[in-house]
Amino acid sequence: MTFDLVLRGGTVVDGTGAAPYRADVAVRGGRIAEIGPALRADVELDAAGALVCPGFIDLHTHYDPQVLWDPWLTPSSAQGVTSVVAGNCGLSLAPCPPEMRASLVRILEHVEDMPAPVLDAGVDWSFTGYRDYLARVGGAVGVNFGGYVGHNAVRMTVLGDAAHERPATDDEIDRMRALVADALRAGALGFSTDRSGFHVGDGGRPVPSMNATQAEVEALMRVTAEVGRGICHVAPGEDFGWLYGFQPRLGRPVTWSALLTYPEGSPRAHWADKLAAHLAGRAAGADVHPQVTCRPIVQRLSAADPSSFYSVPAWAGLASLDVAGRAARYRDAAWRRRAYDELDSRRWVNPRWADITVAETARHTALVGRRVTDLAAEAGGGATPLDVLLDLALAEDLRTRFGITFANDDEAALRTLLSPETAEGCVLGLSDAGAHAGQICDAQMPVDFLAHWVRDRDLMSPEQGVHRLTGEPADLLGLPDRGRIRVGAAADLLVLHWDELRAPVPRRVTDLPAGGERLVVDAPPGLPHILVNGTPIRRDGRDATGTLDALPGRLLGTPA
Repeated sequence: MTFDLVLRGGTVVDGTGAAPYRADVAVRGGRIAEIGPALRADVELDAAGALVCPGFIDLHTHYDPQVLWDPWLTPSSAQGVTSVVAGNCGLSLAPCPPEMRASLVRILEHVEDMPAPVLDAGVDWSFTGYRDYLARVGGAVGVNFGGYVGHNAVRMTVLGDAAHERPATDDEIDRMRALVADALRAGALGFSTDRSGFHVGDGGRPVPSMNATQAEVEALMRVTAEVGRGICHVAPGEDFGWLYGFQPRLGRPVTWSALLTYPEGSPRAHWADKLAAHLAGRAAGADVHPQVTCRPIVQRLSAADPSSFYSVPAWAGLASLDVAGRAARYRDAAWRRRAYDELDSRRWVNPRWADITVAETARHTALVGRRVTDLAAEAGGGATPLDVLLDLALAEDLRTRFGITFANDDEAALRTLLSPETAEGCVLGLSDAGAHAGQICDAQMPVDFLAHWVRDRDLMSPEQGVHRLTGEPADLLGLPDRGRIRVGAAADLLVLHWDELRAPVPRRVTDLPAGGERLVVDAPPGLPHILVNGTPIRRDGRDATGTLDALPGRLLGTPA
């Protein structure tokens, strides 16, 4: 029997959680053709002493725009991610009529920190409907791509600008339901919505999905059941309890983001209380899956785009201003007092002043790593940490970046949230790859989970850890040919040198359209081979994408 390629001499971790075993893995026509000893092919990749496992599936990305100019979805593809799910949090690029494109861009700019100049230069808008969008993506993608159809885009398509202002009529809800149904039949993986209450969109207004009634939200989610395909993703904020009552009536899986740890004094409910509520809902029969992440939420925030503070009233008004307008506001002493008092009240966010550091600066390099609280104390004269932050930023045209830890840095709590034994039903998500690219890079989340938590902290066995990144998300999404090593499955495969694996450190580059900048990570050590549908995109520790005649990625959803 002739094979295209064989991974030889490795230990197979098949994605099911079953015990590893020694075998070669043969590939033919983009699929796994045989698993066994002494398999041969003209192309053989060495896996001796290494683990062979399925490619990672990233449940929570925002690659909807980036896939249009970067088919390789960097840096995720170099981290062993062979399949991504976009369109999370109610935010997809389609459907979107031409007259609403600028408004959608402003929402993405404010909520996901995607600069408008980057989107204007990089998105070709050769589509209007979701079906057209998938056709555009499916013709040119390097890794496997799927997405939810987002509530905000659907709402804007039907209501226009009024989507930001009012509830929908029954007729408008019916029209939205038709758009969701068409997207699902075209291959969308599900429907997503944002009910968090803290995302600010076009003109500083709440995102359109926040104007939806509960009846509208549930009516759109029910389309997945009526069509018989797809799952629902919800960004519920603090009000997630309704999902556990609604899901059994819905009959389709629901995932929500995110279950994170927050420090004492946070306005958010304690993680343990949320976990207890989740487990009670699961015990009552709800097929609901909170997303958790193994990484702390640390942003490199600039005063030029302080989007993480837009839920705070004084800061919300900045969303509709340009950079010059924001700088003028920062110079206003009365605004500073109000902005500081509102942050310090912790009613909306906990700024954790003592954890804010100077992270990136061209002018004040000696201050990198210093805490703004210490700098304020040294300044004297009643200076607040916010005064120090804004004065440093204004001195270099708001280009200074500050390291701010918002959440998820309690390792003891994370052990509980990351283990299926103590957090049954929780799934790994929230890399947020493709979003907040100038502030965060967590695309290496799968590598960090395996190296930091599974190997170094012995949280679970390697086969259990691999299952959490492969078979588990594939099952949730209803993708039977992904996430497992078995004959007939898609040949999305990785070779891992377990002891060498280490999450890379982010660095800043300027490689986005219109000269936009972002944080990226390089390929991690210990990951010599990455195959997407049987095609090596990384080979012998080197990038192989430039050697290929065709892009090997596929759409994850299939048209009905």
